[in-house]
Amino acid sequence: TISSIVASGDFVSENNCGSSLLPGESCTIRVAFSPTEKGDRTGAVTITDDAANSPQVITLTGTGTVVELTPTSVNFGDQRVGTISPPQTVRLTNTGSTSLSIRGIGIVGNNFGDFVETTTCGSSVPANSSCAIDVRFRPTATGLRTASVKVQHDSGGAQPVTLRGRGVSSE
Repeated sequence: TISSIVASGDFVSENNCGSSLLPGESCTIRVAFSPTEKGDRTGAVTITDDAANSPQVITLTGTGTVVELTPTSVNFGDQRVGTISPPQTVRLTNTGSTSLSIRGIGIVGNNFGDFVETTTCGSSVPANSSCAIDVRFRPTATGLRTASVKVQHDSGGAQPVTLRGRGVSSE
């Protein structure tokens, strides 16, 4: 009987083990590394069950990279509806000691369609390097328009960058 399967440190786990396994059966435990700081990180997966040698502890290690996005917010001010602003640059910096894998960069949030991004980042950012995310504001309606730049990557950190601007009448 399996009582628990728990990951610790900067690791998370999921499994399909259920509460018991018959002799000869197996199950899968998937572990993901989600570092909260750069550098060497440790953790463990602990499996508690009714076996004589319980709990079984599997030691885990990983090297964390940390992502910084600057600035943390961009205010485009007033922009006429139907026109596009000059670009504002957000820097993505990998402060870690290993390459950072980028899975996607995009605009999310209520008014995501009012902001456009282009980037030089590619699919990876080398250690101690940075790249640019240029954002433009193109309001489709009047009033306050908000969204965020979100970066999907294989590391911890990097909160979304808040975007805001006000669409004004073209008259």
